Amino acid sequence: MTPLFSALLDALDDRMRLRGPTRQVANKVFPSNWSFLLGEVATIAFVVLVATGIFLTLFYRASTEATVYAGQNEFFAGTALPAAFESIVRLSEDVPGGLFVRRVHRAASHLFIAAIVLHMLRILMTGAFRKPRELNYHIGIGLLTLALGEGFLGYSLPYDSLAGTGLRVAYSIVLSIPYVGEDIAFWVFGGEFPTGDVIPRFHALHVFVLPLLLAGLIAVHVAILVRQKHTQMPNDEVDGHTYIVGKPLWPSQFAESGTLLLWVGGLLAASATLIPWSDVELLGPYVAGEVGNSAQPDWFMFWTEGLLRAIPPVEFGVLGATINTVFIGGVLIPGLLFGALIAYPFIERRFYGLEGEWHVLTNPLDIPLRAAMIMGTFTFVLLTSANATNDVLSRMTGITIEDMVFLFRAAILVVPPLLAGLLYVWCRRRLERAGARVATNELEAQSRFEPSAMSTS
Repeated sequence: MTPLFSALLDALDDRMRLRGPTRQVANKVFPSNWSFLLGEVATIAFVVLVATGIFLTLFYRASTEATVYAGQNEFFAGTALPAAFESIVRLSEDVPGGLFVRRVHRAASHLFIAAIVLHMLRILMTGAFRKPRELNYHIGIGLLTLALGEGFLGYSLPYDSLAGTGLRVAYSIVLSIPYVGEDIAFWVFGGEFPTGDVIPRFHALHVFVLPLLLAGLIAVHVAILVRQKHTQMPNDEVDGHTYIVGKPLWPSQFAESGTLLLWVGGLLAASATLIPWSDVELLGPYVAGEVGNSAQPDWFMFWTEGLLRAIPPVEFGVLGATINTVFIGGVLIPGLLFGALIAYPFIERRFYGLEGEWHVLTNPLDIPLRAAMIMGTFTFVLLTSANATNDVLSRMTGITIEDMVFLFRAAILVVPPLLAGLLYVWCRRRLERAGARVATNELEAQSRFEPSAMSTS
């Protein structure tokens, strides 16, 4: 450290008294396991999203009014397009670096959601949601929910054919909510879709409201993590409830995080250069009443699309409200799924009669209920996601779409509970065998160290 830099730090410390707290933060221990970096990947992706989003906002027009495109793209030149779509074409073709920034933004959005999903899966599998970390676990579910909403808003803003189809489905889902659906649809969409108010409102939510909520929850999430410390991977030589084995924030973890930042940034830039993300010419502007052949949403919304395709047409009245397929697949089942994720820490704690605090992670196979829950939930999500492409799979395999729908309906009903039940039974028997081995080993040890007692008996 140069004398000038040292003098500046000393002068700052004289006024702010930062040396003590800074040293404490620098000595914070981070576990030495790659899976703990998933949260950092999500945070880096979020920073990239904010930075690129600011650039894109400077050129985006949040409107559906007809605008004649007069740029360099020969396919759309002289064509009247919705202003939102026209601004995307102009940004991609006429703004220097615009297409590159768009592609980085889109790649970062997929990485952000994927990293949160994998991070949540690690938390669930290892039991990092146990007391005293239930609050941070539920904040993580809130982050996942907001990330999914932000992703949907993001791919809706170009107002291309895919975005328009997604908006139409979203409007139908909101409208299907009993009693309050029409009011909520009016608040969100500004009237009956297609309406000119939906894009300005979604734009405000996408660039202002949800990013602020995400940033706030990320800050609270990290603050609670710092306060409570990390969990410890199982280690027979360490009391994980008291100590954490790992590396300090400075300089080891700082260097690792800096390297991770460079890798993530480099991979996002490489993907934007090599992969044709966000090619608007393949989609075209949204025209009300028209749906393309491959109108699937982005991958993180596949499961909701698959649910809507899987549930047979039903409609019945309950207490003056109409319950239909759209409500069941778009609201009720997703609500139950997220409700189960929210309630699970308390269910496991009560089911196994757990007491006290837990700071050491566990193998999910040692907790049969947890293993079964994860297997059933993610099998259900994967099958419903695959069902969102049943028309594509039908063309690829030659199976009729009617048979494909029937196969997915049967699989979604049967496979998740079947696999969950089989895994639960297998885990129980695994623990029983492990307990028998432990008892045998204890008996052998007793026979070695107490020969007189064994001979007497």
